[in-house]
This record gives sequence, structure tokens and C-alpha cells, in this order.
Amino acid sequence: MRVQDGGLRAQSAHFVFLVAPRAPDRDCPEPRNACARLGIVTTRKVGNAVCRNRIKRLVRECFRLWPDFVPDGVDLVVIARAGAHELTLAEVRSEWQRTRRKLLERCTAALEAVS
Repeated sequence: MRVQDGGLRAQSAHFVFLVAPRAPDRDCPEPRNACARLGIVTTRKVGNAVCRNRIKRLVRECFRLWPDFVPDGVDLVVIARAGAHELTLAEVRSEWQRTRRKLLERCTAALEAVS
């Protein structure tokens, strides 16, 4: 299942978060115990290549610095909205913090649907 097709959604001012349980594959037969994975979507609507790459760097760094942002066994797709390239790392983290409670509810629901 693609996360964008069947993932549960949470959103903030500059980002849309989609979560889905990680699907088993040959490298990871028990996905609930595997680390969470991150996917990033930035479209040309957001800005030019420089802006899109800056957003991706910010999102990756925020995810890397916050290892327990989402539980293990979850695939997370972050879709950037217009204006996200103007944020600092601290502003991204603050925005994610405000959205985290709802996102964790979505993660729990996604993981329970598999069980």
C-alpha cells in the first residue's frame, strides 16, 4: 500500500503529514519493530529547486534530531506547502510539536488497523 493512497492525515500550517503502517518486505519481515521511515514531497508550487531542496533539508534534519517523533513501524510522508522554505529549523520543530498529538493519534490508529 502506498502511504499517499491510504495513509491517515494530519496537517499544520506548512506541512501535511501522512502515516501508514510499514508493510513487510524481504528485508524486514516484522515491520512493527523496524525504524520509522520518512518520505518528503515538495512540488513546484512550493518554489524553485533551491526552495524545494531547502525544505527537504529542514524536514530531514528535524526528523533526524527527533528520533521518537513517530513510533517504530510507521512510514511518514511529509508534504510541504507554500511558505515552508522560509521557516528556520526551530520554527519547523515548533510547528511539528503543535501537530504531534494529532499525528500520534493517527499513528496509533494506523498501527491498530494492522493488528
